[in-house]
Amino acid sequence: MRDHAHVFKGVILHLENDLPVMADLEDFPAGSDVLLRCTNVRLLDGKRPAFVHDAKSVFVIPLSRIRAMEVPRQTGTTDAEDEAAQEEEMPPEPQLEPVDEEAEEDLLARIRQI
Repeated sequence: MRDHAHVFKGVILHLENDLPVMADLEDFPAGSDVLLRCTNVRLLDGKRPAFVHDAKSVFVIPLSRIRAMEVPRQTGTTDAEDEAAQEEEMPPEPQLEPVDEEAEEDLLARIRQI
């Protein structure tokens, strides 16, 4: 069982062949999950979708029906903190070898002669 210490509020779920909805998630799905458990499902304008009968219900949506999830920036973080976190996650850029431009010019000259 996963730790549910953090709730992701206002996640936008882009459903297959349907309008996007906003929901609160207790956790992100793991690679082996096939379902997404969410609460407080609403339309982007805050209104209740037609399929929601009780706003306090828990919804289980098959991941196969979700095309994309938009997760809003967490409140309380600064741009500098967000950038630092992204830099930590990104692998270092590969070092490229310098290009020998004369060799490229020679190759282009030979190609033009053909």
